[in-house]
This record gives sequence, C-alpha cells and structure tokens, in this order.
Amino acid sequence: MKALFLFLFLCIANYSPGEKKKQVPSPTLEDQGAKQLCPLCKLPGRANLFAGTVSRCPLTCSKLCCKGKSIVLVIEGIIDSNGASRINSALSGREGVQPQNTSPDSSHVRIRYAPEKITKEKLRDIIRRCGFGITGEQETYAIEGLNSQALADRVEAAIRKEPGITSIETVCPVNQKAIVVFDPLKTNTEKIAAAINSTPCRVMRP
Repeated sequence: MKALFLFLFLCIANYSPGEKKKQVPSPTLEDQGAKQLCPLCKLPGRANLFAGTVSRCPLTCSKLCCKGKSIVLVIEGIIDSNGASRINSALSGREGVQPQNTSPDSSHVRIRYAPEKITKEKLRDIIRRCGFGITGEQETYAIEGLNSQALADRVEAAIRKEPGITSIETVCPVNQKAIVVFDPLKTNTEKIAAAINSTPCRVMRP
C-alpha cells in the first residue's frame, strides 16, 4: 500500500499543468521519398517475375532449379490464359527446361534451362511455335555503387549507347538494379555489363 501512495505522489510531483504535449515532427519530403518503393515493385503482377522464385533447396542441390540458367523472353503483345497454358505445356515437355513464370496478362516468360541440353534459340523457337512473336530478351543487373540519381542517369546513358537495346525498364538507385530489354542478335549480356562498367558503377556477378 505504501508503494502505491509513493507512486501516486511521484506522478503528481512530476506533472506540470502548463506543460504542452510533445509533438512528433511530420516526416519531411526527403523522408517520404526514401520510403517510396522502387519502380520494380510498382509494376503490377510482375514483382515475382523480376525477383525470380525463392529456392527452398539444400545447398547441395544439383537439379535444374539451382544449377540451370535463367532467361526472360519478352513477348510481342499480351499473353492470355490459353496462351500461357500453351507455352507452359510446350516448355514442360522438353528435357532440361523448367518454365518458372508465364503469367496471363503479361508479356514476359521466365524460363530455367540447362545450356548443355537446349539453346536459347531453341527456347525462342518453342515460343514462336506457340504463336507468339519475341521482341527481346530481358536481363536484370545488380549494380554496385548505384546510389544516386546522377549515377543512375550515367548508367542509363551508357546502356543506351550499346546497339541492340530495345528498352530500359528501370535503372533504380534505391534497389541498385537495372532492367534492360535487348535484341540478342545485336548484343548480349556481357556487352551490356561492360557498358555499365564503363561508368563509376560495377555489375555484381551472381
């Protein structure tokens, strides 16, 4: 009981009637900008496509899911549910091929494949046989040192100088990534990486 009285006494002693409630400052525009999501995350229904699939395999996994290579093909037009089903069926029937993401209402197909069993050109041919044209190949680059908009502008300018660039979906200084669509007949991922490396930034190898 004495402890309760002591607690009440201390509360009354520390209370000042004229004291105003401390206000929490409103977030500045800079704070709000820092919390904004990267443009990668704002593209509806495509976050998983850019991020890839989460692997739950053990470190010793030797299957295609972990040992294969990944390619994202950009399709001409939009894939409907029937088209997505045709593409998945055609790819799944091939040895060394694992379709990872062929979403309806999108224009991207992510494929995991074994280069020793099937080539990129053969994969493109399978997609064409399903009735779809291919406008390019998409690559996502993780870039070290891409920490400002000024550097992002320099990286984008360097990429655009490379022949065969179809589009640059984003060069993001927040996530330090660039997403590029290119014509594989005119350039390749190594040449685009070299263009990025000609700036103060560097491509991080997986």
